[in-house]
Amino acid sequence: MRLENVMRKSFFGNIFLVILKIASGFLFNSVSLIADGVHSSSDLLSDVFVILGIRHSIKPADEDHPLGHGKFEYVLSFILGISIILIAYSLGKNVIVNFNEVATIPNKISLVIVVVVVVVKLFLSKYLIRKGKELDSEIISASGKESLTDVYSSAVVFVGIVCVLLGEYFKVDWLLKGDKIASILIAVFIVRIGVEIVWEAVASLQGKAVKKEINNRYREIIKKVDGVIDVDHLDMISYGPYYQVLVDIQVAADITVKQGHDISKAVSTSLLKDQKINHVIVHVNPEGEE
Repeated sequence: MRLENVMRKSFFGNIFLVILKIASGFLFNSVSLIADGVHSSSDLLSDVFVILGIRHSIKPADEDHPLGHGKFEYVLSFILGISIILIAYSLGKNVIVNFNEVATIPNKISLVIVVVVVVVKLFLSKYLIRKGKELDSEIISASGKESLTDVYSSAVVFVGIVCVLLGEYFKVDWLLKGDKIASILIAVFIVRIGVEIVWEAVASLQGKAVKKEINNRYREIIKKVDGVIDVDHLDMISYGPYYQVLVDIQVAADITVKQGHDISKAVSTSLLKDQKINHVIVHVNPEGEE
């Protein structure tokens, strides 16, 4: 499946970044680079959850789940959000507890590592956002936006390391805290991401309408079906990677029930040709009534 292939690329990209950041953080004595590696591990965890969510959510409907398993994606997103918040709490707590300890001076090479990380992560985030739009996948777009925040946090790491190096060079004690302050800011970044993911998951579990432009596109498809005079009402609900469609169509008032049924069936068949749609309910209105 194309959605899963996109997320696999993101997964392997994030594995590379996590190893690079954490290993470099220990090797070059940068607390904030290690913290940024933990941040990237949240992206890696996100990729795993998204891949698992996609695999489960595309399972066909069964007796216990007549509308399919699409909402499983939102359950995993909720768990992911909580996990990210807990990671941020642990990270921030450790840095604050050890805040007054003697600062370790990071190696200048760590700055080069951060620049490499920013370039790679920027490319990866833009790729996910672009593919999210191409595949009309909100979860991939969201993953791309989450990855973009990693670019910002890495920029914070860069500033933090520069502060420490300047503090050592000019013998300014408060600048030596720059690396640890950067780590705390990254923890705040991670908390914000976790809260947003939880909020979006809760909103989606309640039933979230698709974007207006998507709704209008399918409205035009329905209007092209023979016998449909107009679309009186169209509701489209996101259900994981799929859409549910509830539509009221307007047909000629003088046709038979059988003809009305055939038009309704034609509308349903036309919509279900689209792989994004897994459930359709069509209501027929005689012309002049709604």
